[in-house]
Amino acid sequence: MMRRIRNFKPFSILALLTTLLIFSAAFPVPASALTEVEVTPINTPDGAVVLIVDGLSAPFIYPELTPYALDGTSLEKARLENIPEISEKSARILKLSVPQTFTEGGHSVLVTGNPDADSEFISFKDANIFDILRENGYLCIAVMEKGDSWSICAEQDAVLRDENNSIKNIKIVLEQNEHSGDCTVPSGLLQLMEEEADKAPGYVTSKETRERYNGYNRWGIETACSVVEYMEKNRPEQKYLLTVNVGAVDMSGHYRGNYGYIDCIESLDSELLPLYTLCEKNNLAFVLTADHGMAFSADGSKGGHQSEKYSGSDEAQLIPLIIYTQDVESGVIRGEFGQKDFAPTLLGILDIPDRPRFAKGEQILLTGHVNLKVLLPEKGTVELRKDGKTHGTAGNDDRFIFLGLEPEKSYTIRVELDSGKSLDVEEKEIFLETDSVIDFGEEGTGKEKSEYPSVESKEEISSAGVLGEENSFFGRKSSYLIGYILIGAINLAGFFIIMKILKKG
Repeated sequence: MMRRIRNFKPFSILALLTTLLIFSAAFPVPASALTEVEVTPINTPDGAVVLIVDGLSAPFIYPELTPYALDGTSLEKARLENIPEISEKSARILKLSVPQTFTEGGHSVLVTGNPDADSEFISFKDANIFDILRENGYLCIAVMEKGDSWSICAEQDAVLRDENNSIKNIKIVLEQNEHSGDCTVPSGLLQLMEEEADKAPGYVTSKETRERYNGYNRWGIETACSVVEYMEKNRPEQKYLLTVNVGAVDMSGHYRGNYGYIDCIESLDSELLPLYTLCEKNNLAFVLTADHGMAFSADGSKGGHQSEKYSGSDEAQLIPLIIYTQDVESGVIRGEFGQKDFAPTLLGILDIPDRPRFAKGEQILLTGHVNLKVLLPEKGTVELRKDGKTHGTAGNDDRFIFLGLEPEKSYTIRVELDSGKSLDVEEKEIFLETDSVIDFGEEGTGKEKSEYPSVESKEEISSAGVLGEENSFFGRKSSYLIGYILIGAINLAGFFIIMKILKKG
């Protein structure tokens, strides 16, 4: 078992610590908290498990849909027990289509909310759900089998991944990645993940193809269960996202034909209930979806999804989305939705109004309530009113979130800064259809984040990754540019001082 930890060299750490000390002494930064106001009681999940079944096509598992081969022949569906039972307590999106019918594209769209995203896109600043969740105190963990995405793995605090990307020659490695944030991966969890990685080859030793494929997925599900059980017992206060990608269903479609494909789905279905039950018990959201579907040219043929021959079919484009949390209203959600809507919807059920930076998808409202985040340029007071009545007031902070608001209603936001400074806009009326973020710090305009211009090209995105939105510098207001220059100069001076000291030593 191999563990990879991406760390700075000792000298780099020394230089970094010294410059941080200089920075802290010369330019102390006031702490910024987030004040929560629960307008009506809600039950926010303590985290989420997102199960991505590589290549799972909705027509093969949804009772309302029928799978067809490209020649028009109707195909047999998977006979399921657990997924229908889970669906009874969940919200099930009937028609969710993908803009890209291949693994890298599907994973990229899922975590960014942008239909044109690719693996490079994920690495841009604040462009994915993992960045957003970490900013909100979440730990990001993943179990990624064959068909994983390198950029998604790089966004995890800890990830188990199949380095060989092979069911026959499985090699699970544990990787840690350093990210900004206060959360650290428990050493006990890392030890557990190492142990689960060592067990992986034992799941695929059978000489029978069917057993190897089913065992491969079983390892992913059972490892996910072990992670949830560890967090429940040892870190119950820590919110986290566990992303699980199982890869054998996709490979079954490619190499075992449509009958092997549905056999692998049925086997996976038989393994799901323990993971779902753990989520239900521990107030975790359970989410089942896919990166793309699978199509077959004829009954008994091998499948595909990426080539032009297959990519235009419903079987390749329609994927499932089943979401369970205690606050989600169960039932079938009809209408036309896109994979780009996944990221804002996931954050919505976790009561996080923030969105990935370049997301173009829209939140599918599943909880029956909406949330509002208000940002101020400095500490102040925010009052929220509806129909002339005050529904919440909070002060002495610059970030506020009002939870449990009634959707499809107009609210008035009134702000006042503690310093007595005036804002261009101090009162704003907003109609809340989904979660929203209002920023009074953008030159006092009270601008909704959803009103920001969208970025249309990768060239613009690359530029934005340096300058940031809202005329910011590395994600900060441009008015801080002089401060950054001064800080840089001080840090540089500190670096040369350290170099001299080391040379003398």
